[in-house]
Order: sequence, then structure tokens, then C-alpha cells
Amino acid sequence: MDVDTIRAGLEAYSNGLELDRYEVDRGLRVESEARAIRQSYAELFSDDVRSVLDRAVEQADKRDLKEDAASLRLLRAGQIRLHVERQLSPIDAAISRHGRVVWVELTDGTRRPLRDMKLMLASAETSEQRTELENARVEAARVLSPLMSEKIGVEQGIAESLGHPNLVALQAAYSDLDLEAAEGLAEEILSETDALYHEVMGWTVRKRLGIALADARRCDIPYVLAGRYLGYAEAFTAQDMVQRTKGFLHKMGIELTASGQVTVEVERPAGPPRAYAAPVKVPTDVRLVLEIGDGQRDWLAFLQSLGRALYYGHVNQDLPFEQRKLGDGSIDLAYGALFRNLLLDPMWLSRTLGFERPKDYLIQAYLERLYDLRLCCGRVIYDLDLRRRATTVGMEETYVEVMRRAIGVEVPPELYLHDVRTPLHSVIQLRARLFEPQVTLHLLHYFDDHWWANPRTGLYLRQEWAKGSRFTVEELAHDMGASLSPKHLLKLFQKHL
Repeated sequence: MDVDTIRAGLEAYSNGLELDRYEVDRGLRVESEARAIRQSYAELFSDDVRSVLDRAVEQADKRDLKEDAASLRLLRAGQIRLHVERQLSPIDAAISRHGRVVWVELTDGTRRPLRDMKLMLASAETSEQRTELENARVEAARVLSPLMSEKIGVEQGIAESLGHPNLVALQAAYSDLDLEAAEGLAEEILSETDALYHEVMGWTVRKRLGIALADARRCDIPYVLAGRYLGYAEAFTAQDMVQRTKGFLHKMGIELTASGQVTVEVERPAGPPRAYAAPVKVPTDVRLVLEIGDGQRDWLAFLQSLGRALYYGHVNQDLPFEQRKLGDGSIDLAYGALFRNLLLDPMWLSRTLGFERPKDYLIQAYLERLYDLRLCCGRVIYDLDLRRRATTVGMEETYVEVMRRAIGVEVPPELYLHDVRTPLHSVIQLRARLFEPQVTLHLLHYFDDHWWANPRTGLYLRQEWAKGSRFTVEELAHDMGASLSPKHLLKLFQKHL
């Protein structure tokens, strides 16, 4: 098997899984065909295939073909990542089956799916109500913990079978992700924002709950931050959402459908609202699914998915598969965050939604953003520690300690494996959160404060999106004259909090 055959096979395999996932999520198919797809492409994950890719990288290096070597490394890293996901798929499927529909039996006799937890906590006015919900989540975690603990052992076995002591070492060997640098950034953010976070969150918790931050629990935080959503709910109607979006994108010179490559599917949900981007085939078949209702949380989910779909739909289709899909996973998340954070721009809200945002809304929004960032940093530090140790023994205590340092509240130890279910995904999330402010700062510098209404912005973004994932966010930030640093984000927190 040669490199071109491997590349074509990996693309067909990835696209097949994406389509299957989309059809199951949309209810178009009752049973997933993922298992059959994985079996039919088994030969792509043999030792022989890895040897072919290793030799191709070595030969490109010897001939000093730097661009070819970089692309081949991307293909090899993608093949390793897909191999790990494939090996973990049986236990992930078992976890999914057990946790797919977990119902919370409430004292008022009603039943709600556990996936509604955050929304339920946000509207739970009493400590007793939040305790009831938290207990349900903890019980679900206890049921799933044996499977999740087994998964850590499976991960370790995969790493060792590929000649590495743990999953962190495997990741470091085959990708350009600097895990130690990410851990250092997480530590820096926690240190630099510690005083501000405890001051503002402490004040907000005391005002909302009448207790000190140290006496609060993680399940209290959605209720503490709920004012941002409940106090301004009428401003965030889903009516004409797509039409409004077309309007502000048009001002930027961007088509919502990316010249027909993004399909928008709108449906009012019977169940919990959600929005997501399904990159079935990048860039020619991207589905933007909007199963949404009214409310700011729906707008947040929609704008996040919109940014990701636009990125996928504008990737240069002439790039090899690895540069279109297998590269840095932080890039699409960062562009999702770029659009999601339009809800922090007063002028965009005024012109697009007719919402004149008061000052207290801004404070609540940035406080939630800081909380989310510190939560992510805690996950990075704990995730790396867990995967390095490759054991769950004693990790409950470590989890509680790390997360209390990060968010300052009590966290149930039973959630010690649930926060990091996808190995090292926390690192991808953190790097996306740090790259997005660099993109925003670049847009503000070149296209003014109303970059989202400047027709030159669309041309610039389309050119950036066309690059796909061939470069890391660190490299893209460097091209913007910056580094992947929390400095700009820290300035935003200082300004708005």
C-alpha cells in the first residue's frame, strides 16, 4: 500500500464515520454502522501502513522536501490519532450505551434527561433543588466510573503497543502539540487571574447565594451565572435567526452556505435544543444543524457552530486530506469561538438583535468566560497528570485538589473521570481559547471595531480558512505577529471585570 492509497483510504474512513455520526444524531438511522465501517478499513491501521508512512517521512527529510515532510507528518499523526480512536471505540460505545439516556427523577414527580443538567441547575433556586440534581449526576458517574477507569487502562495498552510509556508520550512523539507548553500556559492563566477571579466570583456568589466562594459547590455556579441568560431572555429570539445571520455575514462578504458547500438544516426541537456542525466531507459537504429555540444559550451554540461550519466550508479542496481535516483541532474551535463571542460585542448585539446591553450583562458574560477558562485550565493540568500516571488509583483526590484550585468551589470526587472523557482534548480546547483572542485582535487592528461589518474582513477570513489545518495555531498566531499567549485575554478580563 502506498501513501496515496493510505491517504484516500483514511479520507473515506473518516468521511464514513462522520456521515454515520450525523445520521444517527439526526435520527435518520436507529443503529450506527460505525463498527462495520471500522472493520472494513482495518488494513489502514496495520503496522505495515505505519512503516510506509515512517519511510515516506524519512525520505522527504533526506531530500529536504520540507513542505512534503510536514504534510506527511500530519498524515502520520492523523493515522495514529484515528488508530487510537478506533481502538477505544468498543469501550466508548459501551460508555455511550450506559450513559445515553440517564433520567433524573425529581421530587415533584417529573423526569428530565441528565443532559439537561446545566439548564436545570441554572433555574434551580434553592440549595436543596441543586443538591437533588447533583446527587443524580454523581449517581450516574458512579455507574459509569468502572467503564471509564477501564478505558484508562486500554489507553495505556494502546500507547505501549506503539512503543511509548503512556498516551502523553505517544501524542508528543507524533504531533506538533507542545503539551508541556500548554500545561505551562494553564498554570500561568490560573496564577495571573487568581486574585481577580476570587474577587469577582466571590462577590457574585455572596450576592447570589449569601455564602463565601469557598463554601459554594460546582453545581451552584450555573445558578450564580444564570442572570446573564434569564435576565435578558426576550432579546434572544430564534425568530429570523438564519435571515439575520445572512444579513451580517453579507456585510462581511461571506455567504452562509459557502457557495453551496454548507447546508443549513433548521428544525425546532421536541427535545433539548442544540446546534452543531457536521463536517461530513471537508469542504464540499458540511451540515450546519440548527435544532434550536429562543434564548441566549441557543444563540451561543448557534454562533459557535456557525464559525466552525464556515471554516470547514471554505477550506481549499485542492489540499491533501491531512491538511483539510487531520491537522490542528484547535483551529475550527477557535473560529467557532470568534463568532460565539460576538455576543460580547455591544454594537453587534445592537445592530443584529436590537439589544442594547447594560453594563451588568457585560460583567456577567466576562465572569462566565473567566470561569470557563479556569475550568479548562484545571482540566488540562489534571488530564495530563492522569494520562501520564495511566492509573486511576488515588486520582479522585488529585482531581478535587486541582479543580478546587481552578474554580474555587467544592467538586464531587465522583466526576474525576467524566471531566476528561476524551483524552487530552482539554489541551485542544485551551489552545483554541487562546488563539481566538489573537484572531480578534488582528481583525480589530486591520478592520476596525466593527470588523464584522467590514467587507474586507470576509476576504481575509476566507483566505485564512482556505489554509485548512496544515499549520498549528501557534504558527498561525506567529504569522499574525503574535504568540499563543494569554496576555490579550487577561487584558480583556481586567478591562471588563
